[in-house]
Amino acid sequence: MSCTALREHLRLLADLSKIVSAMRNLAYAELQRLNRMVAVQAHTEQVVLQALADSRAGQLAGSGQAYWLVIGAERGFCGGFNENLLNALPVLNMNHPNTVWFASGERLCQRLSPLLPPFEALSGCNSAEEASESVDVWLDTLWPRWITTGGGAELFVLHHAEHGLCERRLLPLPVLPAPSPGAEPLRTLPNAVLLPKLQAEWLRVGLLGALYQSLLHENRWRLAQMQRAQDHLDEANSRLMRAYFRQRQADITGELETLMSSLDVTATDRSGLRGEE
Repeated sequence: MSCTALREHLRLLADLSKIVSAMRNLAYAELQRLNRMVAVQAHTEQVVLQALADSRAGQLAGSGQAYWLVIGAERGFCGGFNENLLNALPVLNMNHPNTVWFASGERLCQRLSPLLPPFEALSGCNSAEEASESVDVWLDTLWPRWITTGGGAELFVLHHAEHGLCERRLLPLPVLPAPSPGAEPLRTLPNAVLLPKLQAEWLRVGLLGALYQSLLHENRWRLAQMQRAQDHLDEANSRLMRAYFRQRQADITGELETLMSSLDVTATDRSGLRGEE
């Protein structure tokens, strides 16, 4: 390969390295935001559960109907993130036959059809900034479905978490903490109005917490993927640089040999001319 071709390859590698570095920096910045949001969200969930406990919300028995929401990655370059979800779904579908499935993320939904019975696709989420809006869209779909069952259906969410995939039941309500000590809080709404609103808010913060966890680990996977890509580019750049310098040295040696040959021929010609004189 010529020096010109090697220089062009090196230029392309440098451009790719800049792109990968920018994507890695974006993933790192997103991780910093999500780490803060996850901590705040955990506290918010406890506040909502305490409000439900203070409102004397009761526990409902399951009706046998189940709704599952699977949270996938909307963006790429995060390794086998969606593949892990796809691998877990056949067993879940077998264990929960009476299930209505929902899935978020276009990339996941495109590969889901052969694995599940008809499911409903929901919008995906690209970043923490879009999380609240995405959850509101999910809530507009999931909450009316759950209400039509009389509040007895089970609503689960499947997402990536710290130690792998997490299967979390959001409704009916989890075990509530003990009511706050002291007199019951003053309420301006009757329980028939207040409790559904608190339950809807619990579903919202629960979905938001699951989405934050999913985005957090998606960006961790993406950061690791970008680091591997950067390592590969650095290694390829080192190989090409060595090849370039070898080729450049060979070109210089060839030029010197040509020059020396030309000097030898010139010197021989001059010697011949002097002999003739």
